Amino acid sequence: MKTRALTSDDKYIKRSIILNAARELFLANDRQLPAVANIANQAGLAKGTVYLYFSTKEEIFLALLAEEFAGLLGAIHGFLNASTNHKRTSKVQRQEVASGLITEIATYLKTHPEFLRLDAMSYSVLEQNLSDEFLYAFKVELTRSLVDTGKQLDKILSLEDGRGASLLLRTYALMRGLWQSLDYPEHLQKLLSNPIFAPIRPEFHQELTISLNEYWRGALA
Repeated sequence: MKTRALTSDDKYIKRSIILNAARELFLANDRQLPAVANIANQAGLAKGTVYLYFSTKEEIFLALLAEEFAGLLGAIHGFLNASTNHKRTSKVQRQEVASGLITEIATYLKTHPEFLRLDAMSYSVLEQNLSDEFLYAFKVELTRSLVDTGKQLDKILSLEDGRGASLLLRTYALMRGLWQSLDYPEHLQKLLSNPIFAPIRPEFHQELTISLNEYWRGALA
């Protein structure tokens, strides 16, 4: 007999089980969101139990996206913490930090393939059928994390206040735009498999690393 989780720890565990099940199903077919019933089955829970934690499947996957943003910004935060021994003021020193940061971003995205797919769906799919309260909380937490990480960059690179957050926002915009430009649907992948189309089908992670390094070199010049 299934019992309702009562303690905070129990609720956290149940919520994590639901999110992990949703992630597994999404990775198996990342072109559409699985139904709540399938998520419940994957998690070994009753469908009604899932609805105790999330009102809609969009809430589940926006919560997953929030975890991915937290993970990425956490990786950047950890890298910057290791770079706080002294300020980087020369062009070379700044670019060394930027290159390390870009490596952190590229590595995270490569090991979390669900992130960019979920992010690409956020405006058109995930942010639909959500309460204003849920969406507002997501946006507030994301903004706070971005600003806090940006302040680290300001300090380490001796930038003017707010510059670090702007650099990170533009990095995200480049990352998202490049992903959506190169994320061809399956039928187009087959159509564009001919080598003649190689210029418009570069490998994403390699192209991202090159593009971000070029952007940061210019931004920090």
